[in-house]
Amino acid sequence: MLDLAVSTSLSPALPALILTGLVMVFWLALNLVTYTFFHADKERAIYGEDRISERTLLSLALIGGSVGAKVAQKRFHHKTRKQPFGYYLNAIVVLHLGLIVLGTYLAVAGANGTWISEEIATIWLT
Repeated sequence: MLDLAVSTSLSPALPALILTGLVMVFWLALNLVTYTFFHADKERAIYGEDRISERTLLSLALIGGSVGAKVAQKRFHHKTRKQPFGYYLNAIVVLHLGLIVLGTYLAVAGANGTWISEEIATIWLT
């Protein structure tokens, strides 16, 4: 018989890892959708069809698809000369980078405001 030992206690970090994985899948999917919308708008521009609104494209970038938007903009040379669209998209990218830095700081610093929180220090030092 195969005897498998099943642990009765799961790692306390497991829920955070699952949530992080789900967020990453959502983020990747959103960037793929944004990339696809930019590509579709470029194709519509080439063939003279009805376009996807700039508001829609910028909204997709704002809710998390800024990487897909910038990659598509570079790949398809789309909306590179169109202003203020380019300024808005770049501002969204800067906003996202700032939020990543802030979120990383808050996650690492913890409630006491030091760079390495007590919880993380105990994990690293053990």
